[in-house]
Amino acid sequence: MSLLTEKEILNNAIKLAMDMEQKRQSKYAFLARNARDKKLKELFGHFAVASRRRVAMLKKEMKELNIR
Repeated sequence: MSLLTEKEILNNAIKLAMDMEQKRQSKYAFLARNARDKKLKELFGHFAVASRRRVAMLKKEMKELNIR
């Protein structure tokens, strides 16, 4: 049985975080587009923007760590 290296664990964790954040961003963008209530539309829009920022941060980290 082979154990994962620290680098492999880090790669997997960041890829998982990226996948989850991209799904979250898509969901919030969908909800913002389709909400009828103005306050909900605005709230989900803010969530989508925050999520997009996290995706950008994760992409930067992946580039710096040479994770593909």
